[in-house]
Amino acid sequence: MKFNSTLRILAFSLLIGVNQNSTAQDLEGKFLKDSKSGCTVWFKHTFSEDSVYWTGGCKDGFANGKGTMLGYTKGKRTSIYKGEMKHGKPNGYGAFSFWGDRSLKGNFRDGEPLFLSPGLLKKLSRTVISDNDSTNIYVGDNNRKELYYDALIPDGEIRGTIILLPGTWSSTEYNLSSTSSICELAIKNHLAVLVFSINQRLTLIDPVLDLMNAMISSAIKKYKLPENKFVLGGWSMGGIFSLRYAEFANQDSTKTVIVPRAVFNCDGPCDLANIYNNFKRKLSKNPGQNEPAYGTKELEKYCKGTPDSPGNLYNYYSPYSHHLNDGGNAKYLIHTPIRIYADVDPVWWMKNRDVDAYDLNALDQTAMIQKLNDMGNKKAEFINNYQKGYRIEGNRHPHSWSIVEPIDFINWVLKCIE
Repeated sequence: MKFNSTLRILAFSLLIGVNQNSTAQDLEGKFLKDSKSGCTVWFKHTFSEDSVYWTGGCKDGFANGKGTMLGYTKGKRTSIYKGEMKHGKPNGYGAFSFWGDRSLKGNFRDGEPLFLSPGLLKKLSRTVISDNDSTNIYVGDNNRKELYYDALIPDGEIRGTIILLPGTWSSTEYNLSSTSSICELAIKNHLAVLVFSINQRLTLIDPVLDLMNAMISSAIKKYKLPENKFVLGGWSMGGIFSLRYAEFANQDSTKTVIVPRAVFNCDGPCDLANIYNNFKRKLSKNPGQNEPAYGTKELEKYCKGTPDSPGNLYNYYSPYSHHLNDGGNAKYLIHTPIRIYADVDPVWWMKNRDVDAYDLNALDQTAMIQKLNDMGNKKAEFINNYQKGYRIEGNRHPHSWSIVEPIDFINWVLKCIE
């Protein structure tokens, strides 16, 4: 490949250095002070707690050490955490119950679940690529500016590497926790695992592409990873990026540092024009919804308007375009093994999210796989793991990492790289 990693990393540094005066949104959470002890505790932004009671250690005004946290909303107890704290956040082993039916129990890092076995935790390392995330490629980390990748590296021979990209707003810790079984099997089979601190944008714009390249280049050099044995995939937004990265690699290898052996998408959309229209329909029903408001704003900004706007970039950024006879960018995956995972359960979506089958990602997912099959790619698969979707908090949700069955997935990875 002709990709010049030094120049691209420099270009990335310049790109993320723009807009220095912008104020980054901190939507991660809020700190609440116990009015009795004066000790401060942190809650994620999705929690409604307005008061807190903490029994335990306190250091520099923040909950620290072992203790119990009780969270209240309008005087009613709505959450409880028992375990280790550091700087007001769960750090170390603890048990957190909330929203009546949700619970998280295990190891925490900076308030985020990091549910890996002790053996994997010992192997986990972090490499910072940049300390200047001025354009908010990774958010929900209390406005910290580090851009990094987490790595799990097996002992001895490394047979290949799996990249697991998070979804929108998802932390690297949550991503690792949700894929812990995959990570265990990967290490046992001498496969390295990388997770990138990317959870913003719906389009694989150049700064994000350059960041991915910089992280991959760093990991190849640091851990001596085989360059021709990468399998790339992600959940939700991470699925979009994975497909589009593989398409760039096959279309013009000077744009990427690797050409993935295989690519997978865990319930991520494929046709951005279609998802834009879905967002607009959701907004017409409920203008206050956060996800469609965020999605329409992102797509209108980076795709230059709506799908009907002159000179728009929906075809450029979409892994697949249903209205184009050749499928758009999908044609660049004609020789690449590809899997798209889904849990197609329209009844769940109707009952729990007030949307119908027209809003499901499965429409353009199946269309993309069918187009690739028609063009001769018999290694393009749509896998419907019906009713297998569950979040690590224990709640049923079709849009979850759990729809990727670990043993079958690792066997597929090994087949693709060997």
